Amino acid sequence: MLEQIELYLDGELEASLRVEVHQHLSGCDGCLDHSAFQQRLKELLRATCGCNDVPAHVMERIQAMLADRPEPLHPA
Repeated sequence: MLEQIELYLDGELEASLRVEVHQHLSGCDGCLDHSAFQQRLKELLRATCGCNDVPAHVMERIQAMLADRPEPLHPA
């Protein structure tokens, strides 16, 4: 569930999984605390870095590295 929370916070989950994670967070204090911490950390990093978007060249390098991986990071 922790991996799904990260994707949830980043807006990278499909609708059905977003609902599932949202429902889980409403009943799991541990995951809710983790989610709040991660959200705050992301906000602090954005504020400290002074940017909200990943530069295109960085995104391209990350996507190229992921394309070379033998297995997906998070299977469906």
